[in-house]
Amino acid sequence: AGMEQMRSNYLVQNRSDGTLYETPQVLYIMIAMTLFARYNGRRMKFIKEFYNAISQFYISLPTPIMAGCRTPTRQFSSCVVLESNDSLDSINATSTSIVKYISKKAGLGINAGKIRAVGAHIGDGSVVHTGLIPFLKYFQSAVKSCSQGGVRGGAATVYLPVWHYQFEDLVVLKNNRGTEETRVRNMDYAFQFNKLMYERLLTGGKITFFSPDDVPGLYDAFFEDQDKFQELYEKYERAYSIRKKSLPALEVFSQFLQERKETGRIYLQNVDHANTHGAFIEKQAPIHQSNLC
Repeated sequence: AGMEQMRSNYLVQNRSDGTLYETPQVLYIMIAMTLFARYNGRRMKFIKEFYNAISQFYISLPTPIMAGCRTPTRQFSSCVVLESNDSLDSINATSTSIVKYISKKAGLGINAGKIRAVGAHIGDGSVVHTGLIPFLKYFQSAVKSCSQGGVRGGAATVYLPVWHYQFEDLVVLKNNRGTEETRVRNMDYAFQFNKLMYERLLTGGKITFFSPDDVPGLYDAFFEDQDKFQELYEKYERAYSIRKKSLPALEVFSQFLQERKETGRIYLQNVDHANTHGAFIEKQAPIHQSNLC
């Protein structure tokens, strides 16, 4: 089975007629030679050590390196993160980037949490927004547009804040119920939580949902400053002029856990811990998402 995976997925070949151009050992030595091509002086030492490490399985390499390094492909990142803003230009740029990186064998993390909710105003209000689902279908089509050179299919995980106005529509996107119009099943999803959401659960409180465009500063504070987030969140909860809806926190967590149990492909990210325990300063370089897996 392992040899067949090596043959079918990683060896350089003509995928039209199945002609192989290398053996596994040639693959390993070519990867080592390519990665250390510009090392002067001690290059042969590094090549030998790296070849021994990967050919004897002390080091495991990701698919883009195994399948692409030593070929004209010059993109070896196994995971790429993309963030879409709330504009058509940004959404289209995200889709273009998806196709580009999927074709280069990368898995994707896509942050779509800034996109406004269904029914939101656009411009002067003469039209209303179609919401996240049509754009997630757009991203899904881009993800599945390329076969990654016959090695594997494209894959992506979409990141969304749990307080997004469309939470009830988004949390069920992966399940087998509903219709094709209301499901986007060929991507995975990660919902983002923070301390305030857990506190609402523990105290029997409610979680309030907003469209990100209606609550200035809330989205950025969600990642950068938890005290500021709570201040803004509670302020917007009290504001009568802002569109919102609420559910008991227990119901929100129950829906999330039920979908996670049934699909196995709904994930959780604690954004406050991701930022306070990471390598970056959250107010200067906040972490807005993670990657495919």
